[in-house]
Amino acid sequence: MASVAVQTERDATTSADQRPGENDEAIRGWTYTGLDYPTFRLVLLAKAIDRLTLRMLDEHCDLTIAEWRVLSRLAPIDGATVRQVAQMAWVDRAEVSRAASALETRGLVGRRDNPGDRRAPILFVTPAGNAEYERLLPIRAKFHGGLTEDMSEAERDMLDQLLGQIARKLGKLVDD
Repeated sequence: MASVAVQTERDATTSADQRPGENDEAIRGWTYTGLDYPTFRLVLLAKAIDRLTLRMLDEHCDLTIAEWRVLSRLAPIDGATVRQVAQMAWVDRAEVSRAASALETRGLVGRRDNPGDRRAPILFVTPAGNAEYERLLPIRAKFHGGLTEDMSEAERDMLDQLLGQIARKLGKLVDD
């Protein structure tokens, strides 16, 4: 049974300036009996970020999250296979394949022969896809930068190091 934190109006006003950890009950869904782990909280944060990303995409373009993932992984590089994009985005190949096909239909992504493996074409971003990426990148950068703007540089570095530790462990588990 999940524990539910109830917050009174007085608690809401006194906890508004507190940082997470100082009054975790002030953060909806943060405390959950049996799943009191930072990684559980990362899942909550990831879901919220996805939800806000959906809003941004709906407001500024006609892309799905999966399509944005593919476009944003491909744009900074010369090209990659579906498998490589899936590995970079930590998603399954079927999601990348569907998104790449949709992007290709709209002229944002193309395919070229892969001399190393004829069965796995190289996906690349077209000039139109690159223009869309360049238009959306500052919006995404502002969003992500805003999430940590109240942290010091040392805190952001520490967070990044800690997330890296978890990512390395997860990477091994995913590869197994």
